[in-house]
Amino acid sequence: MEIINHYSMAISGVFIWGLLAFTLLRGGYEPKDGAILLLAAAALIGGWLLLRPQRGSTDGLGQFESELGQGRAVLLEMQSPF
Repeated sequence: MEIINHYSMAISGVFIWGLLAFTLLRGGYEPKDGAILLLAAAALIGGWLLLRPQRGSTDGLGQFESELGQGRAVLLEMQSPF
């Protein structure tokens, strides 16, 4: 179940692309169908590359630590990369 959680976007993309391929190719192959499938694959892969979780940087850690405890309220948001 953990693998489904970690790769749900990739699994969904493959499912959506497969459904699109089935819909386009059930009447036979035409060059425009191939172009649509290539564009859809590029859009799905590009979306995954833009939206995938990545490890954050620690560049702003010193600034955060200097502001913490200065008598001001600090909103701390922690996010998991998965």
